Amino acid sequence: MNVKHEMSDALVQEIVIEIAKEDYATEVENGLKKQRRTAQVPGFRVGNAPMGMIKRLYEKPLISDEVNKLAGNKLYGYFEEHKLDIMFEPMLVDEKSTVDFENSENFTFTFEFALQPQFEIDFASYPVLKTFQVLADENQIDEYVSQIRRRHGEYSNPDAIGNDDFVNIKMDETHGSFFVADLTEEGKNIFLGKKINEVIENVALKDAFSSIDIFKKALKLTEETFNAEDTYTFNVEIVSIGRVEMADMNDEFYAKAFPDGSITTVDQLRAYASNQITAQWKQETDRKFMNDAVTLIIENTKMDLPEDFIKRYVLKHSTEPITAEKLEEEFPKYLSSFKWQLIENKISQMENIQVSTEDVEQYIRNFYYENYFKNFN
Repeated sequence: MNVKHEMSDALVQEIVIEIAKEDYATEVENGLKKQRRTAQVPGFRVGNAPMGMIKRLYEKPLISDEVNKLAGNKLYGYFEEHKLDIMFEPMLVDEKSTVDFENSENFTFTFEFALQPQFEIDFASYPVLKTFQVLADENQIDEYVSQIRRRHGEYSNPDAIGNDDFVNIKMDETHGSFFVADLTEEGKNIFLGKKINEVIENVALKDAFSSIDIFKKALKLTEETFNAEDTYTFNVEIVSIGRVEMADMNDEFYAKAFPDGSITTVDQLRAYASNQITAQWKQETDRKFMNDAVTLIIENTKMDLPEDFIKRYVLKHSTEPITAEKLEEEFPKYLSSFKWQLIENKISQMENIQVSTEDVEQYIRNFYYENYFKNFN
């Protein structure tokens, strides 16, 4: 086996691997013997088929497997031995390769590969990136406090619909439910004051809600069952009305809502609400900061990338079919993505970042807490 590669400073280089019959003959012979021991050939007992027949059936595939394995091992072994950091996978140069398993015993593989570019990351020279914090306003705090009071309030079934009620309705064979607060002003005028079992005629329900999404949720419509052209006009019967009277902010309320005794006054409750609202926004502000930071680092880190090689690689290996014209249009996005991967790897090396099993476990715990269990005592 012979390897030809001329070291240079070029980002895109070629390496030639020549494989002769003696490089793979022993392994192929052993493979044929093993195949003969287990081959089920009509007219012969297992293990007794003539070797000539076994060769005709299995030799070419065995040669192909062994030669490809040898070429791959030699290629990546060479990269490791000479400490060559490559981008992507090497690509076979068909016009410079001789790989004919049907008619040849010697093979030549010519691979094109791209070296990772050399670049520096100097955070001190980059522009300052500001982050921000979302602070709750008085209206948001009022609404958060009201939600807690409703959560611990008294449920009742009034006779007539009020502003804060939850209503179940029936239209022919269809049922729906909604909060009055989700109606438009026109919708509220239609339903407010109406009583259980009362029928409201010719209600264009789609126009009664503050958004199409809320309307679809109220009538349990999916993207498949929703008809944008339909006004959804029905005779609507009021089936039931639900109301939650907000709890008074007294000692009993605080003990029920905060059994640990951490909050016992209105001021403490409003401060708690403000902190919770800010915390709810933190994930969004952190995400924005991360996106802005990535963009800033990409734009201010100078490196040369083998663009022609990258385009050929994407066209050959894209999981989704893509034309050269489409790739040219979207190439800046690809380039930024590849550039960030290189930067991210270098930062990990610079800072010696390592992810332990404990880190993964803590991430999973935090994820489930934030998304599923945070609101439970």
